[in-house]
Amino acid sequence: MSWIGRELPAINQSLYVVDDPDPASNTRAGIPKNKGREAMVYLTYIIENYDSLPHTVLFFHAHRFTWHNNILLNLDTALTVNRLSDARVARKGYMNFRCHLDPGCPDWIHPTRPKDELDFDKKKEEQYFTPEVWHQLHPEAPVPFAISQPCCAQFAVSGDRIRARPLSDYVRYRNWLLDTALTDEISGRIMEYSWQYIFTGASEYCPSQDDCYCDGYGICFGGDYKLQEWLDILRRREITDERLSEVTAKKPANEDQIFALTQEREKLQEAVEQLKKDAYDRGDRMRERQAHELPSR
Repeated sequence: MSWIGRELPAINQSLYVVDDPDPASNTRAGIPKNKGREAMVYLTYIIENYDSLPHTVLFFHAHRFTWHNNILLNLDTALTVNRLSDARVARKGYMNFRCHLDPGCPDWIHPTRPKDELDFDKKKEEQYFTPEVWHQLHPEAPVPFAISQPCCAQFAVSGDRIRARPLSDYVRYRNWLLDTALTDEISGRIMEYSWQYIFTGASEYCPSQDDCYCDGYGICFGGDYKLQEWLDILRRREITDERLSEVTAKKPANEDQIFALTQEREKLQEAVEQLKKDAYDRGDRMRERQAHELPSR
């Protein structure tokens, strides 16, 4: 966790040690039980700080680099925080840090899906997210047709949006984690796909990828189709990397094929880097214009 102090020195942090043998320790924040993955930590923080929450709360896992961070932010949590638009969080109240929709969107979990249609591999939590579980979490809410948001339980939410719900709701969610017979993994997965409902009232929360990147991080391609063009080029470069690795491993080496693939890779990588730089520059110019347009106080 040393990366936080080094890369984000201005960020106030609350660290919870989920496997602390002494949760009552005065030196480290503890949780009542190591269950429900990150949800137990998030709910414990909210419950303990409900009356003194900051304007914006960032909920993150402990690792700095991970596959489910955004590729255009180098899979880097530090860069994600540094480019995050506070104005978007304040305006919307809730923002999932992941811009890419898959996995989790759209039309992801169906509480009433017939058993013979369940996907036990990609959506292992779906079989357990039943109408009964929904009502345990949200007693007054009707069961939705679909529950969706981008994975993987990292998000920003305003203090006001958190307090839009009474403290008793968060206590109920945590008690559900403590009492449910569902496993640590499955109960955590169910909460992973519940945050968007808790903070927005919408069971499905699948914003435009381009809008998330542009408005959320100042990385602007000019539309979803332009962003998809960049992602397609990136995928072509990744496939070229795989082919190059395979060809290089063969003996005897096919030098002509290696040369051709290397040239192709360099061409694709140049396009990836240039289009990414253009998107960053476009976003920076947009933010500069917005800053100049703010009314003086």
